[in-house]
Amino acid sequence: MTQNTEYLQPLHFATGNVEVSQYRGITTVKVEWRQYLTATEIAHNHLSPITGEKWTHRRVNKMLEVMKYQQKPYGHWQPTIKGQHYADFSSPVLKWSPEVINLILQQLPQQLSLAV
Repeated sequence: MTQNTEYLQPLHFATGNVEVSQYRGITTVKVEWRQYLTATEIAHNHLSPITGEKWTHRRVNKMLEVMKYQQKPYGHWQPTIKGQHYADFSSPVLKWSPEVINLILQQLPQQLSLAV
């Protein structure tokens, strides 16, 4: 018996980096691969060039701690519940989604420049 798919509603949901869609009996799966960055990579490759200031992994880690994205309860950085969305904690070194770069930049005090 063949199924009439003309009246089926499209199914669409997303979880994490996987997106599953179904329409007219055809299921597609789209997986986005995110590159996660260490605090050192965020500091040297992104924040230092953007801000013109010297950034270190310690400064990035402190900023993420102040923003409540990570904590260090047992000598190793761990993401908080708030930070888990942005963190890759599957390896011994905590890595971050590039999205945290903008989150950090938003926390920096804005410098005013006056036209004279």
